Amino acid sequence: MDYEQPAAVYRLYDADGALLYIGMTRNEASRWRDHRKEMFWWREVVSKHLTWYDTRWQAWEAERHAIKTEGPRYNKSSWPNMAPQLPAGVPPQPHGARIAYQHRETRGGYRIQWYQWRLTLQDALETLREQRGDTRPE
Repeated sequence: MDYEQPAAVYRLYDADGALLYIGMTRNEASRWRDHRKEMFWWREVVSKHLTWYDTRWQAWEAERHAIKTEGPRYNKSSWPNMAPQLPAGVPPQPHGARIAYQHRETRGGYRIQWYQWRLTLQDALETLREQRGDTRPE
């Protein structure tokens, strides 16, 4: 990785303007694609804000500071115990969600578990929206 290349710190917000996530990227289109595949909360995102920095190091420092001071909802490092407790029924994620895309020998079974959990969660969220009468588009 070339840390002397420009990079951006991005902030993702929901419809109410609540800060959902802070991250860093050099290629926002690729990063949005990754989030869409891996993050159950992606459907909540309605706006994005990017701040570009001259180097990846500067962006990394800005990202760490922003996460600590702004407390985004879905950044794991902003959670109080720094090691989130997953809800019941969530498959183990010892190396994070991205392991399914990194280790060929574990992809098949891991993806099945992950997507089954993700579909269950999405169904539950849609049921809650229906019960509340929420008519916002997906």
